[in-house]
Amino acid sequence: MIDKPATHQADNTTFDATVDAVDNLSAEAAKADSPRSASARFALFIAILSLLFTVIGIAAGYKHWQRMNDRARANASEIATLREQLQSVPASDALDTLRKDLEAKTSKTLTANDQMIQEMSRIQNQTRQFADTVASQVEQVTFLQAKMQQSAAPASASEWQIAEVEFLLQLANRQVHLAQDVRTATTALKEADALLAKAGAVNYLPVRQQIAQDISSLEAAPTPDIAGISQRITAMTLSLKPLPALSASPTEGKPLALGEDNIAAEGNSLWADYKRKVANALDEAIIIREHDKPIQIQLDADTRLNLFHLLQVRMETLRLLVLERDNAGFHTQLALIRDVISTYYPEDQAKPLLSELEDFDKLELQPAIPDVSASLKQLESARQAEVVQQNTVAEDQAKPAEELTDEPVEPSTEKAKKEGGKQE
Repeated sequence: MIDKPATHQADNTTFDATVDAVDNLSAEAAKADSPRSASARFALFIAILSLLFTVIGIAAGYKHWQRMNDRARANASEIATLREQLQSVPASDALDTLRKDLEAKTSKTLTANDQMIQEMSRIQNQTRQFADTVASQVEQVTFLQAKMQQSAAPASASEWQIAEVEFLLQLANRQVHLAQDVRTATTALKEADALLAKAGAVNYLPVRQQIAQDISSLEAAPTPDIAGISQRITAMTLSLKPLPALSASPTEGKPLALGEDNIAAEGNSLWADYKRKVANALDEAIIIREHDKPIQIQLDADTRLNLFHLLQVRMETLRLLVLERDNAGFHTQLALIRDVISTYYPEDQAKPLLSELEDFDKLELQPAIPDVSASLKQLESARQAEVVQQNTVAEDQAKPAEELTDEPVEPSTEKAKKEGGKQE
């Protein structure tokens, strides 16, 4: 009896231990199965998702195919409609009428073009005939003119002198207005005056007076000596020397004294000592030099040589401008040369060159030249007056002969009849 409770207690203990073991095994199995169920669920989700996308793609493709099919049907119907319209268009009366009008206009245009071509060919033939006629007439006129010149009486010596005077006056005008050569024009006027003096005609005295006035006006006009100016520029170019090198030794300067009186007045305190050290450092770092002349740019040898060649080229250009009588370009080139010399050359070398350039700047290459055409006009009026006078003299000489022939003269036939009657 005593042993039974103990046995029952032992059985309960064993059962509890068994139940605990079973619970532990089920928990471990649940823990082991949980990852497998999660992966299975994820794979199922992926499969469902892919199936859903496949269904959506099939639906979209079917929708697109249906849309394309509808569009193809619409295009086919439009093509059929256009074919019907194309088949019905040629049969329309409007197109036939338009075609007939176009053909009629084309035929009219071709006919008009043919007529114009025929008219142009006719005009061309007429023009060729006119040209041949004019050429033949020119040949005839030239032949007659040559024959008249051969049969004409030779001019007298005075007429040849007047023609030569006219040529000389024309030459003087051309030299003045075209070449601006006052010297040649003056020589031509003097030669014309000498020929008129040899002729000794009273009618040409006003011409000689006008020629004398023209000669005096030309001699009073300022004329630049182009050859002399060119030679002066050449001599100046030859006298140029290369740009000298500047001296490399710097001039002595005095250090900068910053507040020496103030520093000395402050005494020997610590602050004064600091200020004195700072002032000494600045005095050693900054040096002031006083120059009585402008500072020139230090150039190397190649730059100085190039500058010298540039100056020579500008001098040669100045000479060419003088020969061309280009007054504006001449003075512009003078200003450029003056700037180069005054900027880079030292004062002792630049002074004579600048004075020579100032003399050149006073020159005027194209001065105002007086007009000498009045003598030629006076000669023409004198010749016309002489022709009128000769015609008057010829008329006066012809009047007495006409007066002598004013008596009545019997015809030759009547005179012969009278003579025949007397003889009978």
